[in-house]
Order: sequence, then C-alpha cells, then structure tokens
Amino acid sequence: MKRMALFFVVLSLICAAALLPVQSSVAQDYPVSLVETGKTPGFDPPTLFLYPSYFTDFLLFNRSMHEPYLINTNPELGEVGESLDYGFMTRMIFNEVKAFSQLIDPYDDPEHPSPGYRWGMKIFHPGSTPGKLPPRSGPYPVIIFCTGASGSDPQYYNSMDWMGTYYAQQGYIFAIPTFIGNDANFSETPYYEISSDIYALQTNLTVSYLNRAFTRLNKGQGLVVDTSRVTLIGISFGGHVAQKCAAMDPKIARLCLLSSVFIYYQDAWLGFLLDTKDTYDILNRTLRGMALHVQRFTAPPYILPCPDWDPECDWIPPVDGYLTQVDLTLDPWEPTLCNGEPCGVRDGTYYNYNLYTGPKQDEIKNNNLLAHSGAPDPNNQEAGQELTLQYLDEFFSEFPLR
Repeated sequence: MKRMALFFVVLSLICAAALLPVQSSVAQDYPVSLVETGKTPGFDPPTLFLYPSYFTDFLLFNRSMHEPYLINTNPELGEVGESLDYGFMTRMIFNEVKAFSQLIDPYDDPEHPSPGYRWGMKIFHPGSTPGKLPPRSGPYPVIIFCTGASGSDPQYYNSMDWMGTYYAQQGYIFAIPTFIGNDANFSETPYYEISSDIYALQTNLTVSYLNRAFTRLNKGQGLVVDTSRVTLIGISFGGHVAQKCAAMDPKIARLCLLSSVFIYYQDAWLGFLLDTKDTYDILNRTLRGMALHVQRFTAPPYILPCPDWDPECDWIPPVDGYLTQVDLTLDPWEPTLCNGEPCGVRDGTYYNYNLYTGPKQDEIKNNNLLAHSGAPDPNNQEAGQELTLQYLDEFFSEFPLR
C-alpha cells in the first residue's frame, strides 16, 4: 500500500510539472541547426500571391498623397515646380503588381509555371537536428532579420550567419527571408516602387510560415513557436521594411533598427515616399513595444546628392539610445529650397525623436567599427560584431518579451 501511495505521489508530481507553463530559456547555450527552405526536408519554400487589393488602403487613406508641399521635379510626372499629383501612383502600383505576378520563380518549371512566387528563407534554430526543436524548452521566441538593399544577393548569403547562430544558441528562432528581387539589380526590378511593401508582406508571412512548419515537424510538443510577440531587426533599407511591417502587424513587439533608413528622398525613390508618414502615424498611435536605432555610419561621399539642409549628408539620422516614438507634429512638411529653388520636402522624421530616458549606449553615432549596412566593418569584423550584439542584448534585456 505504501508503495502504491508513493507511486501516486510521484505520478502526481510528474503530472503537475508537465502542466506548469514552460518559459523559453534564453540563458541556455543550445546547439544550433540551419534550415534552408527548398533544401531541408519539411521546409518547402513559402509562396507569395500579390493582389492589387493589397494596396487599396494605402491609396485611399494615405496622407502622403495629399501633401500640398510635394514639389514635382520630374517632367514625366507633370509640370515642374507645381505640387505633385499622386494620381499617377495608382496606375503605377497596378502596373507593378501585374509585372510582379508575371515573374517565374527559381523553383518553377518555366514551361508550366505555378501561380504565386516561391521564395527562400534561411532559419537558425535551437537543436542539433534541422527542423527539430529541443522539447520542454518552448515555445521559442522569433527574430526576423530584414536585409538591406541588395542584401539578398548571393554574395551576402552567409553574411549574417554570425547573428543567426548567436541568437539561436540563446533559444531564439532566427529567420532571414530572401526578399524577392533584392539583389545586385535591385533598382531595375519592374516593381521597384512597391518593393518595400512586398518585402513587408514577406516578413509578415514569415511569422505564420515558421509557426506552421515547426508545429508540423514537432508534433506532440504543444506550442513550440511563440508568434504572439515577434522581434524584427532591420538594416538600412531593411529597417524601412521592418517599420512598415511593424505598423501593419500587431504581433511585432520589438523593433530594432540598425543604421536604418527612415525616409527616402523624393527625387531618388519617389514611390517609397508614398506611405512613410502613415507608417509613423501608426507606430506612434499603437505604442507597441520600443524601437532601437543602434548606429549609423554614412561618411560622405555618398551615392545620393546631399540635401541642402544637411551638408554632412546624414541620410541615416544619428540617434543615441532607444527610439520610442517619431513625432511628426514638431516639424511638419514644408518646401525645401535647393539653390533658392523648390526641390522637395524636408520631413520632420529626420530629427524629431522621443528617446527612452533610461540607459543609453556610448559612442553609437558614427562608430567606425560599423559600416552603413549595419554589419561590422570588414576591417574590424570581430569587434563590430561584438558591439552590435551588445547593443541588441542590452535592448532585449531592457525590454523583455514577457
């Protein structure tokens, strides 16, 4: 009888332990596996279907389209010097959606193409077997990394493995989606002006893809991927993409911007300006989590012309500390003069930041250990990696997911 009673006590303790909520351990040093969609069994490439209706809200409710101070400098878009009529953007967007839908993806049979475009993804995760997560340690939090312009070029394929490995060792699932057409000929794609919106959509789809794929391959473990509070890291142009995704997706809890672009100059990337103000409006209104601008280093000469208000050509705005809000009310859009002539718009988003008042990093601005791309400078690779991870780790510690 005593043995039977002892047996039930032990069984009760085991059952109670099984019912306790399991916290993802970020302190452990896990073994790391690499998953590549299209190469790793069980991870077929995700597919993107793009419809014109996806952009309807942008066209109908976008304040940027109605700004009176957007001065046209392109004779192909109307009379030079007059306020820019954004009506042409509707036609452009639908034409670019059509161009995108005619792409044949690299996984397709050119003779019998399938609908949609399948795209690749690189995933680092805890565990010694690709696709298998260590039991009893989930659900695992997710980090999605948004690459900069041309960052999906094959020559950069392994460039961020060091960051993926580092965070997978700590218990994160770290995904790097391959942005469609974001390669060496990025600016020549027939859907260039809506590319940031396409990439934001890919980032959003990555969240649901990770949940489906790992749940299917880890049956019996319950909830294995925590997609309720996701962290985005965006570099340069990828920071612009990450902000758009965060504005649209309430699951994004932490936004980390490494040398991030905040707005594109009107003459250079006209289409990307379409929903910049609305993105900041949404981010400010929702007050979800925080954003971190780690650093920027853009020593001139730079490939873009320097605006007259910024002789140092600081296209990437310097920010020391944690960025929590961008305030557009302090410096509304107004005409900008270049050599006495209207040439575009100065946007308050360049300078008006409300910074977190807690601990800040030192010497973030123009740190020569870091290149503009947000990645460590090639001449100081190890030190730059350590510095970047230090910034991110302190931010994650200051603003934990739970």
